Amino acid sequence: MIIQTGNRTDIPAFYAEWFANRLREGYVMARNPFHQVSVTCYRLDPSVVDLLVFALKIRSRPCGTETCSGVRSC
Repeated sequence: MIIQTGNRTDIPAFYAEWFANRLREGYVMARNPFHQVSVTCYRLDPSVVDLLVFALKIRSRPCGTETCSGVRSC
């Protein structure tokens, strides 16, 4: 199973400690944003999870890095 996180928030930037606790506990519960009473429990066990994907919300690049066009920007 592939777990993708961060569609609604940046987990590594704002909730890293919480996510580490979830990994230690071995599960996470996610509420359906369109049906608030619907909550799903996902096992975070290596025997079940093949890949963790983090969608980051990085809005800017550090100074001195190249953009896609090769132009340096800050």
